[in-house]
Amino acid sequence: MDVDIAVIGGGPAGATAARLIGRAKRETILIERNLQNEKPCGGGVLSKAFSEFNIPPSLIKKKVESIRIVSPQGNAQDIALDETFLAIVHRQEFDAALRNAAADEGAGIVEGTFTDIHTGGKLTTLTIKTAQGETSIRARHVIAADGVNSAVLKRMLGRFPRRVYTAHEIHKGGLAVDRCEFRFNSVTPPGFYSWIFPHKDGVSVGTGSERTGEVDPFLDGLVSALKLSPNVRRRGYFIPVWDGSLYYKNGVYFVGDAAGMALPFTYEGIYYAMRSAEFAVAALLEGTPALYKKLWQSAYKKRYLVMRALQRYFLKNDDRMEKLVSLYGHARIKEASVRLWCRDDMKINLVGGFSALIKKYAGA
Repeated sequence: MDVDIAVIGGGPAGATAARLIGRAKRETILIERNLQNEKPCGGGVLSKAFSEFNIPPSLIKKKVESIRIVSPQGNAQDIALDETFLAIVHRQEFDAALRNAAADEGAGIVEGTFTDIHTGGKLTTLTIKTAQGETSIRARHVIAADGVNSAVLKRMLGRFPRRVYTAHEIHKGGLAVDRCEFRFNSVTPPGFYSWIFPHKDGVSVGTGSERTGEVDPFLDGLVSALKLSPNVRRRGYFIPVWDGSLYYKNGVYFVGDAAGMALPFTYEGIYYAMRSAEFAVAALLEGTPALYKKLWQSAYKKRYLVMRALQRYFLKNDDRMEKLVSLYGHARIKEASVRLWCRDDMKINLVGGFSALIKKYAGA
């Protein structure tokens, strides 16, 4: 089979890419290994994604309008998210809706597992295993949107993106929350946080670490501290760590988690995965691969660098985490942080202005 553009991976990044390509009247197929898959995920999407990508608001199960951060000593600060709330979605339903939107724009949808890739020349050859057997697809362009466990990246470069291991449990009773809570204390692995998030089925509790073996013991401690049932299914999964190094390689555009596009510190990934797909498609349609990196860096590089710097500095030890939470007692820090996390119409210099605010109040 010969196609113009093949998109590997049917999550938010891949489905968005296929939808935009179809809208441009270019031939494309989207290859997803399991059309019924429900990715283990908190399911939080920045609400602006719904207007920017014309996603039906009916997919929103819950609205989170504030977050709470809790220090190692138990001090807490609440931060209102203002008009840009966090939308909680059911990932299986959400991803399927995005793929259906791509199909409505003319994209073909194939359920199959990517197994191999051969680049070079005018066409890239993909090997896909479907229920009917193994097949080859030759494409002029390829977009790899197959997640943090990217088989495309593994086959091409012999590695996965840098990753953090996380685990969470969904509890349907005994605890009700309407905000996202981040804890930096004894139930948190060093350098990370534990979370308590609203979920469509109740509450998601979890934690993570680059040291895989310490995640379960810390999550056990969180479940115990919250007096939740220990007999709940636990799901583990990886989330990417951004380093800004991967955009386009040997004829393949890498987007979303496959390119490590999750925002440092918060690890919010769905919205930024969709934006990366938008930028990659713009570059592909123009025939200028370097445009992808240029667009993404212009929009988000400074934001990602600031968030990474904050993570590396404040999550280093308990004293710094305590200071981090105390900073959010200042209204200007709260306001600047919400803009940093949620908005694109920035009114503050991300490097100079935000850093100056941190230095000012950290010394107060």
